[in-house]
Amino acid sequence: MTTRVNPLPSPRRRWAARIAIGRATGRHRTFLIATCVALVLAAIGDEATGYDGPGPFIYPAFAVLVALVAWRFAPLLVVLMSAFFIYGGLASSEAVHRLTEPGQVLDFTAGWLQMLSFAAAAGFAVAAVFFSRRTSPNRRSQS
Repeated sequence: MTTRVNPLPSPRRRWAARIAIGRATGRHRTFLIATCVALVLAAIGDEATGYDGPGPFIYPAFAVLVALVAWRFAPLLVVLMSAFFIYGGLASSEAVHRLTEPGQVLDFTAGWLQMLSFAAAAGFAVAAVFFSRRTSPNRRSQS
């Protein structure tokens, strides 16, 4: 009787197993992707207002961090960043005026898109941490 030997995984699979989204499965992967999408939407909302700040570069950088860093608690950095930017936006009288007075439709819509994207990114990040594995796959198979 012959036994089959599993061939080596393709280089693409070896690379994907090193990043967070490549390792994640099920709900955890879905929440990681949703966190990244929400951060990209926040960057679009920030850029649409024409505000000349670092936001459109910071938000995608955090999305890349969440997608690539395979540490279980890495998405919690997005929660901190989102809280910081939501607080900063609500502390600014100009930003509050844009959110409460729909005089200019683009500024109003972009401001709400950005704020809701931050809230969604924070929620998805907490869910991603909650649904992540608590033990390594090797420990799980031994017990």
